[in-house]
Amino acid sequence: MASPAKGRILVVDDEPLIREMAREILENSGYTVSEAVDGQAGLDLFLETAGGFDLVILDLVMPRLHGFQVMDRILQASPRTRILISSGFSPDTRPELTRTTPTRAFLAKPYRSRDLLEQVSRLLAAEP
Repeated sequence: MASPAKGRILVVDDEPLIREMAREILENSGYTVSEAVDGQAGLDLFLETAGGFDLVILDLVMPRLHGFQVMDRILQASPRTRILISSGFSPDTRPELTRTTPTRAFLAKPYRSRDLLEQVSRLLAAEP
């Protein structure tokens, strides 16, 4: 049997069902998960959390701060942070979504549990 996953993950999404689903999937796989209800709350939690997070999962369209604004500010504070953008927007209509690096990725909504876990595992395994 595989050992449980390890890592601290922040899920930032204004849709409660999406946050709850992501949290359940990730916690059932052994991750420690925190949630934020919008972009500003996510940024505040990230900046206030001692030890930080290993990965941030960000929605794009949220109240108070857009996902790209949150990502930019997180990366200013902690450039090695791994980020997974999760959105219903198609990468075909938002080309910036396809700019992945070893520590950045895009996951289209709706997603399957397996797809979320594969992306999270890949990002956490990448050298920041």
